[in-house]
Amino acid sequence: MIHEVYEWMLNLDLSEYIITFDDGLYSQYKYLEHFLKFNTPKIFFISTNIISPEDEIQNKETIPCARAHELFFKNKVTNNYMKWSQIKEIANTANCYIGGHSHKHKDLRKNISLKELHSHLKNDTDTMISEFEKKGIQIKDFCFPYNYEAPLYKEVLKQKGITNIYGSGRIAIEELKNAI
Repeated sequence: MIHEVYEWMLNLDLSEYIITFDDGLYSQYKYLEHFLKFNTPKIFFISTNIISPEDEIQNKETIPCARAHELFFKNKVTNNYMKWSQIKEIANTANCYIGGHSHKHKDLRKNISLKELHSHLKNDTDTMISEFEKKGIQIKDFCFPYNYEAPLYKEVLKQKGITNIYGSGRIAIEELKNAI
């Protein structure tokens, strides 16, 4: 599991791993060529509400994912994220797949009623799938925002045809750094 990409990550041999990327950060696209060297699946989990406009100049500096989220959620700053054209390019690249990461990337770890949760999950999932379809992207993979695995969420996703669901079972690249 990779969020922001730092140069130290480029020294790791990831040839034995399915590589997953969360949040659609621009640094993932910036270093795409490096990750294409590994002949393994690469899945990019995108939140369809957090996309950089096509005419925006993206931030060339890699910042932590939490900071990119803070800038987006507080000020709607999107220059740390990919554009739809970049996401579509990845979707059309061998061994690369686009997966869902919700539409709004809402933190569901807070106390919320089951009725509110179900309504949010259905609406958010429908919107996410619709946004991908508008761009000609079909998804079968999904990763929970914040890796928060809720059984109700899994059921909503399965009902929408999403078959590969990822969460906290993935290994963070920071853990691999010390193991490789």
